Amino acid sequence: GAVDCLERLRRAGKRSVLLSNAPRRSGAAQEAMRGMGIPDALYDGILTSGEMTRILLERRDDPFFAQLGRRVFHLGPMRDKNVIEGLDVTEVGTPAEADFVLNTGPDDHRSPTSMEPFEDTLRACRVAGLPMVCANPDLEVIRGGERVLCAGSLAARYVELGGEARLIGKPDPAVYGPV
Repeated sequence: GAVDCLERLRRAGKRSVLLSNAPRRSGAAQEAMRGMGIPDALYDGILTSGEMTRILLERRDDPFFAQLGRRVFHLGPMRDKNVIEGLDVTEVGTPAEADFVLNTGPDDHRSPTSMEPFEDTLRACRVAGLPMVCANPDLEVIRGGERVLCAGSLAARYVELGGEARLIGKPDPAVYGPV
């Protein structure tokens, strides 16, 4: 029903912007929409939590982002690295080398159905005292009938461990303002 709804909105002269908690750039989400049969002409724009995270990392006008250093440890799948590509940051291989951690969700090398495979990494980030930027506040999704953790779950566990996390995306009011 999504295509039908967007078509009706367009015929009624309404504008629409799609807001997604996808932890990757908006262009990647737009490609996915096309793959689902939703043409670009049916909406006026897309803003993902990954895109908003990138904007905040680039601008650094928010106090939390202003205090972040330039060395980032990425916790997440390769497909989400586009959030930091081209920014004035250097990706490092371990939390001990980093100034902050960018959390885009479970990576492709560990089971995304349990927190256990991520405990050591989260603890290492905590020991290093890294602030966490979480590019998707969702806790979980159901994929193929299976519960899969999202970045928000990793951030919640990090906070339980005593770490600091800033979650970007719905329902944070910041994503509803001007970009």
